[in-house]
Amino acid sequence: LNFQEFKHLWKKIKAWQLIFKRYDEDKSCSISSFEMRNAVSDAGFHLNKQLYDIIAMRYADERLNIDFDSYICCFVRLEGMFRAFNAFDKDGDGIIKLNVLEWLQLTMYS
Repeated sequence: LNFQEFKHLWKKIKAWQLIFKRYDEDKSCSISSFEMRNAVSDAGFHLNKQLYDIIAMRYADERLNIDFDSYICCFVRLEGMFRAFNAFDKDGDGIIKLNVLEWLQLTMYS
């Protein structure tokens, strides 16, 4: 990361932290997977039920709670995946076509 990229990432993390704090009402440093759905939406990521379920399986603990570190990891991952998709979506129609090498670059990098 160069300095400008770091500044941009830090600004995002601070905004995501405010969202997390809004849902962590009991100050337990974790939110429920249900609250995570709302937090993801508040951060501007629009996902379907299947993706919310995948996030819960990947980032939640056995009580279906997501701690702050996992929350940030998830958001950084979502941000990167949306950014990568948008780089391939040249005409902005929400559809991309990748060859095998592009697919491997995209998935191996992230």
